[in-house]
Formats: sequence, structure tokens, C-alpha cells
Amino acid sequence: ASPWNYYELLEYNSIISLQDFQGYSEISVTANITERIQSPVEFLIPFAITSESGSWFYRMYAIKLSGGFWGINKVSLISTDRNDKSQPLATKDNRLVKEIASDSCKVKYGRDYNFKILFENGDVSFFINEQKALSCNFPEKTNHGRIAISSKNAKVSIDKVEVKKGP
Repeated sequence: ASPWNYYELLEYNSIISLQDFQGYSEISVTANITERIQSPVEFLIPFAITSESGSWFYRMYAIKLSGGFWGINKVSLISTDRNDKSQPLATKDNRLVKEIASDSCKVKYGRDYNFKILFENGDVSFFINEQKALSCNFPEKTNHGRIAISSKNAKVSIDKVEVKKGP
């Protein structure tokens, strides 16, 4: 993706849902980061994507996997929003990206993985092949909004995406 310098989601090759999802408790994605094009590699599962107007998707949360030549070695929960809300929506370089929590992980290129985001008791947890990789308090009371799949500097194959509602 070419740098647009508006909101974070535009900086990635992204597929975003056409509709909002409300009250979901789990997002599952089966994916294969098939090939690194250059470093750093970044793979995001954005959720709770909302817009103040039209398709200006500044506000979101995402599980972000990042790494280099040999594979993915870091998982983090990030949030993004506009930095100065008094500026017009079309103002370039007006985004704030905040890392809420992070940990190390191991994801190799060219292998299928089952990624799962679970919302439970005010926390958000991320699992890689059923192994918990990250867990922290979710700063919002609800996680409504659109979801997406995004990548930068890698080719990604997506096999299945599921959004589950309820406990």
C-alpha cells in the first residue's frame, strides 16, 4: 500500500466489512502469511472500526502481528484515532496510533494459522492456534463497528473469517 497519510487503515492493503457488527464475542481468522515482500511485515485484524463521517475510519482497535525476515515475532493491541479533532477529516498526518499492550510470539511464513480474538469480562485476548499470545483489559465498554483484515509488506492468504455473537 502506498502511504496516504490519513488514517492508519489506509496505510495497509485492507479488506473491510461493509456493515457494522454489534455485540460480538469472538473473531476467528484462518490465514497464511505466505511471503514476506520486505521488512517490516505487518498483519492486522482491525475491529471496532468506526467513522465520524462517511468512510473516514480513523477510530479502530487492532491486533497487530509484526516481524521481519524470518517471521513474525511480536503481537500487540493497538488503537488509532485522529490526533487533533478540531482539524478537518481530510487533514494529512493527523492520526494517533497507540500501543496498548504487546508481547513476543512466533509465526512462521508459509504456514496456516488459526487466529482468534476473544472478548470476555472486559478483557480482549488473542490466540494463535489455541495458544494465548496476548491478553489485556479492553478500554471500551463495547466493541461494535466494522472489522477488517490488513497487511503490509507481505502476501496473505485468508481461508476463513468468523464473527461470533454471545458467550
